[in-house]
Amino acid sequence: MTTRPQTTTHEKARDANTGDVNILQGYQPATLEQLGGDTFLIKLYEILEPERLLSVTDNTTIYHGDEIGKTELTASTIALAITDKQGDIVGAVFYTPNSKAKPIVIDPTGYSAIVIGEPSTANEVIAFNDLDSGIDVYSYLMSSDKTIIISPHKTKQCLKKMVQHWSSGSLVTVPMTLDDKGLISLLAGVKAQALVTVAHIVTMLEDDSYEAILAADDTQLINLQDTAYYPEWRDDPQLNEPMTYSDGRFELYHDGLFFVKYNDDDPSNITFNSKAFVCSPLEVIAKTRDTNSGTWGRLLQWRDDDGVLHTWSMPLSLLHGDAREYRKELASQGLNITTNPKQRSYLDTYIQSYPIHKRALCVDKLGWHDKQYILPDRTIGNEGKELIIYQHANAVNNTLTQKGSLSQWRDELCKPLAEQSRFVFSIACAFAGQLLELLDDDGGGFHLLGSSSMGKSLSLKVASSVWAKPDKYVKTWRSTDNALESTASEYNDSFLPLDEISECDPKIVGKTVYMLANGQGKGRSTTTGHNRIAKTWRIIFLSNGEESLKNFMAQAGQKTNAGVEVRVAHIDADAGKNLKTFDSLVLAATSVAQADKIKELSHAYYGVAGIPWLEHITSDKAATTATAKRTVSDFMSNYSNLAPQAHRVAKRFAIVAAAGEMATQAGITGWQAGQATKAVMTCLDNWLDNYGRDGEHEQRQIIEHIKAFIEQHGSSRFQPCYRSKRLDFEEKTSNRVGYRNMDTGDYYFSKETFDSVCASFSKKKVLHVLEEANLLLLNQGDRKIYKTPDTLFNGKQRPSVYAVTADILSY
Repeated sequence: MTTRPQTTTHEKARDANTGDVNILQGYQPATLEQLGGDTFLIKLYEILEPERLLSVTDNTTIYHGDEIGKTELTASTIALAITDKQGDIVGAVFYTPNSKAKPIVIDPTGYSAIVIGEPSTANEVIAFNDLDSGIDVYSYLMSSDKTIIISPHKTKQCLKKMVQHWSSGSLVTVPMTLDDKGLISLLAGVKAQALVTVAHIVTMLEDDSYEAILAADDTQLINLQDTAYYPEWRDDPQLNEPMTYSDGRFELYHDGLFFVKYNDDDPSNITFNSKAFVCSPLEVIAKTRDTNSGTWGRLLQWRDDDGVLHTWSMPLSLLHGDAREYRKELASQGLNITTNPKQRSYLDTYIQSYPIHKRALCVDKLGWHDKQYILPDRTIGNEGKELIIYQHANAVNNTLTQKGSLSQWRDELCKPLAEQSRFVFSIACAFAGQLLELLDDDGGGFHLLGSSSMGKSLSLKVASSVWAKPDKYVKTWRSTDNALESTASEYNDSFLPLDEISECDPKIVGKTVYMLANGQGKGRSTTTGHNRIAKTWRIIFLSNGEESLKNFMAQAGQKTNAGVEVRVAHIDADAGKNLKTFDSLVLAATSVAQADKIKELSHAYYGVAGIPWLEHITSDKAATTATAKRTVSDFMSNYSNLAPQAHRVAKRFAIVAAAGEMATQAGITGWQAGQATKAVMTCLDNWLDNYGRDGEHEQRQIIEHIKAFIEQHGSSRFQPCYRSKRLDFEEKTSNRVGYRNMDTGDYYFSKETFDSVCASFSKKKVLHVLEEANLLLLNQGDRKIYKTPDTLFNGKQRPSVYAVTADILSY
């Protein structure tokens, strides 16, 4: 029979099959015995009114459509009436009891429905393509405000016609699962809604009420009219409009963005002349601009072929240069773009001209922005305020990936390491970067020092598992200082792990350390000659290597000063328990096996602790700040007698301890209160034992430098002088830098040569340090020049010298 949309002929056929000549006229309600024990018909019999199932005794002749005069063999069947939305009977479905043959459907309209429940325009109408599902749902609901309609034809095209017909007067809901993407596409543009659930609606109703299903987090109500232009995963109605352009319009479907040209003589825009593919589904979410209403851009969102969501705030300036560059970025992040040159140009127009009214504030730096924390793909702590996003010239490949759950990472990896001082310290470092802005601290670094296979790299990877997959999150020193500048900027207000310092160029490592710790990149000029704003950041970085920074730089003839070594505090990776980096064995019988187990766990669970940490500290930034300050103060009370430089480094350790304790209080680490502090104190004490607690590091460096010079050149470049005999100094010492009093052992440095002896230190600073340490002989008041005894030079003109006592050799 014909199932075309209704015409004048079909209206006549409808009239012929209703009223006096109704195809069901004269038949009586079926009895239970006439159903012959058919379980399906019995189920219908139990929920429908008795007159709904009729016993048919004759064959039926068709009076409509192309099949006028055809006789359907309906004798000895059970008939179920099908109606339109007005409630008029327009046809029937004929079932043969206990037969596997398909039921006979007589329906001149093509959109009629089997109706279960009270038909009312005030009711929600729930539509199905399967009678069994409709019966089961009605059995669960038994509600006076719900009407079930079922298409008798079991084809999706007829389901669509039925939904279109009924939705003109009622709210129609079509239940479906996430796998029914083809059905969503078919119903696109229909005035109805899709109820998308993770499982079939009948299965869901076995455990929950209909209302509970509607309220569930994993349930979506999608306006099917909107999906004519937007994919099924878009539920923001603000964006659900096509964009008219030139002689066509842009439309976004579940399978892509298209430029469509419609037939001008079709006012309903149902048919089109052409449909050009532009790219896979791409949404323009908002217009972006900075706080000065500059650097305008567009916030884009799309999914790759694996269903992974990507976002990028793209500067509009990229559209006015080489457009290939921005398309390369989109393509590298999984957007499929047409290879047709003309259709590619449509993408420029769509991105720039899409009429979106939503605004977003763009920032060029990750990390804290007021009370919110900016990540490449999201903002934590939004509090319902203006959307803030990170805008960059390149689509950011977000490294903050996740695997496993927080409970798995905490209970299986982090908690068992609670007594491992180096590992607890490293993990606490991973949480510390976010506290720098709260405490107004510039940050700095730590360097785990030890021999090969000590476990240094493993410590970095475990710490990195807080944020992401360790192998991707850990960076390397094998880079230029310019490249590390960009890396540091991307890790602003966070944690940067740098593996193996020996891979860095020893000529630039000192400057790089200064740059990382000071938090500012180089000043540069733009192509127009204007000064470009230098990148800035605050980070906690954790490095490792087999050599100290001092020894590594010495290989290139570079010298370290106190500023460098204060900015990156060295910690012995060896915990001193004959177990390399470990303090004890808790996960395996040997240190090697334990290291393997930790590596395995860090690759099984990662990236699940960082976001909860950010959510915790942004929930109340003022309270977080107060807690951090109090915890740092409590830690520093244990180190009240440190010299200024040592105090500065100790405070950095205190920030790490505070981060570990606060993450523990938030339920993230699984450690007990105080365990993070204990581990950090162990590492700080190790640094202090090597660095010294009682003075400035630079002061010791200066004294050690002068001492080393004397030890190296004491017998070759210092002219001996005696009280009791006269010596020809010029003949006995070549390349002389001074004299040595053989009676007292003191060293006299010639005023003219002392600058070269001081090397990288200023002479004024060296003399001050020696005087403060009581290692400089003075006999002319405030003058540093020493007046030597007459007897040493037997009447000759005495040289101008700086006198250093022999005590320096045992200082």
